[in-house]
Amino acid sequence: MKSSTAIAHPNFALIKYWGKSNISGNIPAMSSLAITLNTMTSETTVSFPNNLEQDTWILNGVEQTSLGQIQSPCDYLKKISLINQPYLIESTNNFPTAAGLASSASGIASLVTALDSALETKLSSQQMVEVAILGSGSAARSLFSGFVHLEVIEDNLKCATILEADEWPLNVIVCVTSTNRKTISSRQGMEISKTTSPIYKDWVNNHQEDIKLAIQAIEAKNFHQLGKIAEQNCLKMHKVMKTSQPPIDYWNPATYACVKNVKDMQKKGIPVFFTIDAGPQVKIICEPDVSKDVMSVMENLPGLKSIIKSNLGRGARIIHE
Repeated sequence: MKSSTAIAHPNFALIKYWGKSNISGNIPAMSSLAITLNTMTSETTVSFPNNLEQDTWILNGVEQTSLGQIQSPCDYLKKISLINQPYLIESTNNFPTAAGLASSASGIASLVTALDSALETKLSSQQMVEVAILGSGSAARSLFSGFVHLEVIEDNLKCATILEADEWPLNVIVCVTSTNRKTISSRQGMEISKTTSPIYKDWVNNHQEDIKLAIQAIEAKNFHQLGKIAEQNCLKMHKVMKTSQPPIDYWNPATYACVKNVKDMQKKGIPVFFTIDAGPQVKIICEPDVSKDVMSVMENLPGLKSIIKSNLGRGARIIHE
């Protein structure tokens, strides 16, 4: 039995999804548009120790009590493979886990890539997308590089790179405002919003226009247009969360301070915009020639735990077999 190791990087949505149309299949309620980064990494090794009695998952050095979120993709791949031997999954993230930094997306993308190799299931790109979705609605995007479009039409999924990282090499400054695990997981929050937010239906129905405008901006490499629609979409999603019952508010004081700094830089003409996923972390997107200025502005912000500078990056891949 061979072992396989894969890596993948988190992706951050510029046009987001929030909610599921099909809970059993974990299908997002809407399409999304994201960027894959290169600095933060999830690495997963799948092996078959002889003394193993059951499938085992070790995350960041700690053995998990169950397979949890990765159970569905693992079950699917094992079912279609010819291998029945228990496997050991060892995953590590070089950034905070379950803190709003898309660790589930990169973790599951690396897992599916490693499992496909180790189990020799030889999935097509489309099959990889469908299996990754079982574990995380955003994991399919981490399979791909650069600017990534996950298109959802009813229960049909398509995911692809629409612009490679080196074709528009933007920088991303990740402002980590907390390293704590989220009190409400994304899956829990999405279902709460879907069933209780009075503006949830409008969020779903008006979403495709945001996707259209963002794709136009990316194709034209129009930074101002992309920033404008990305910020609007981000704030709409968080408004859906905050109008849910109970209200879901991931932001902390440092989150608000980061957004204020971005707005101040915009007033000075600096090409920069922000986005915030389901968590308190702020991702600042900027042109490469101003990244040092952005870093210097953010470094002195009270309450900031750390700053991670990144470029756009590659999709999931095998690094060792």
